[in-house]
Amino acid sequence: MIQSVNWRAVARDVSIVFGLVLVSSFAAALFVQAMEAEVTPLIIGLSNIFWGTVGFAISGSLAKVQRFKHLFVVALGLWLVSVVNVVAGMTPLPIWAAGFLLILLMMGLGGSLSYLFVPAPKEEAATLPERET
Repeated sequence: MIQSVNWRAVARDVSIVFGLVLVSSFAAALFVQAMEAEVTPLIIGLSNIFWGTVGFAISGSLAKVQRFKHLFVVALGLWLVSVVNVVAGMTPLPIWAAGFLLILLMMGLGGSLSYLFVPAPKEEAATLPERET
């Protein structure tokens, strides 16, 4: 598995997803504060899930082969990079550890959506089971 991973693509895609989530968190907080409302973890969390899913859809669309294998490595990389939130004191360690499940949810949703934009390559599609109609 390790030798067949395109690490440049993984770094690119971790940056895309992390960047979207980071920028959207700040934007959501600014919008809510501009409305003179309280910024809650729910607002930031929903923004993160939405934009993380968008980021994984972009990543999946850019993946050339073995889309979900690539997306899983990106998810793992995103989770490891997000430890910066623990170091900065913004997220408790147990919440960060459990956050991998949300990252997997975003990966699954975004990866599935990516097939709407870019179909599976022919060699990958050949390995998918046939659908009965």
